[in-house]
Amino acid sequence: MNNRKRRSRRKLLPDWDMPSDPVKAVFWFFHWSLQVLVRFFWILILAAVFYESFVNGLVGGIVTLLVGLSVWFGIALTLFVFNIGANVSRTVADVSKMQQSFSGRRPFTQFSEPGFDDSKIVEGTVTDLEEERRKRRRE
Repeated sequence: MNNRKRRSRRKLLPDWDMPSDPVKAVFWFFHWSLQVLVRFFWILILAAVFYESFVNGLVGGIVTLLVGLSVWFGIALTLFVFNIGANVSRTVADVSKMQQSFSGRRPFTQFSEPGFDDSKIVEGTVTDLEEERRKRRRE
């Protein structure tokens, strides 16, 4: 049971995995801050409701609760949109990397002969041909 409490306390805050790239770090910190705000904004709302109820009565507390919940909803919506944008960006980057690695393997498929079967070529053979071409160009 103690171990479970320790694990849950560690996960109260999102992981701190800030990237080394300064531009990515700014966006990462903005995302991390939004996550913390969404997780703990209810504490600020409760404190404000108790304070307003004590100072201005029940009506002030209810108004503060409604305003606090609407602000929290706005922050949660911003986090949701940010998550969607980050996921789309990550997907586009992954697809781009896959396309680059795929196109790097077979650069001359566009110029192959109609009856020529590409699958029988061994990569070492293609590399050797490229090296031979480079040697001929040097001479």
